[in-house]
Amino acid sequence: MIKIQHPPIQRKPNWLKIKLNTGENYNDMKSLMNTHSLNTVCEEARCPNIYECWESRTATVMILGDTCTRSCGFCSVKTGKPNQIDLNEPERVSILVNQLKLRHVVITSVDRDDLKNDYGASIWQKTVMAIRKNNPDCTIEILTPDFRFYKPALDTVFISKPDIFSHNVECVERISKEIRKQSDWNRSLDVLRYAVQNNMLTKTGMMVGLGESDEEVFETMRIVKDIGVEIFNIGQYLQPTKNHLTVQRYVDPEIFKLYKKFGQEIGFRVVESGPLVRSSYHADKQARDYGNLDKLSI
Repeated sequence: MIKIQHPPIQRKPNWLKIKLNTGENYNDMKSLMNTHSLNTVCEEARCPNIYECWESRTATVMILGDTCTRSCGFCSVKTGKPNQIDLNEPERVSILVNQLKLRHVVITSVDRDDLKNDYGASIWQKTVMAIRKNNPDCTIEILTPDFRFYKPALDTVFISKPDIFSHNVECVERISKEIRKQSDWNRSLDVLRYAVQNNMLTKTGMMVGLGESDEEVFETMRIVKDIGVEIFNIGQYLQPTKNHLTVQRYVDPEIFKLYKKFGQEIGFRVVESGPLVRSSYHADKQARDYGNLDKLSI
């Protein structure tokens, strides 16, 4: 295995500086989200790419409310007791997708461990089906929680036939309990494995800069590839507030190129690797570049 030397932790490097572009499209997107009373992970998770994505009229819609029942050390989505589910939300999401004339949409959600019957899976299903009905030419990517690996909940989601099923491992196994105290790394692997077994085109992603070694990154990539995951994203962790986990290292863009090269060598169909890469970053371009998923079908 290649040994990679990293410099000591420093102030945020220049390659992570972001241009704030709040033009007409950005403001229009914000207005549309407010009009339809919808949440986006772009805002709730303080994504560094929000200005670029919203200016190009792309966003990741977050369903099932804005309050998560879990409290991960890296995530700025608020936690607590969520409100009741909104049964009209699927239709509003579908209308938004239509108004934006999207060719590819990414849907995600908070964890809803309070919904003991299906952890929110029925709303997931209805959302995908509503988008499909009203936007037949739009490909649909979903980034889901683990549903506590409750198979009936996952089956409910799979019935809706999303074009891409994504669930993130988030980090390497050794530090997972520190990063995601209420989650289980191996349970995430179970979710990914079950998705592959159900013929889902499956995707996962992780962050670096949380205390992992590069050898652990490579091993994580091997593990998820052996499960059958086809698409892999990896990006730099950025501390959203002083109350969240601190950055342990800033990974040089050249190292991200090595991650990508390694991922391609072990057989991922798609590898997105870079400091600002996030789960849904350039997902629309990714789908277009690969023939609107035709070349990615399993």
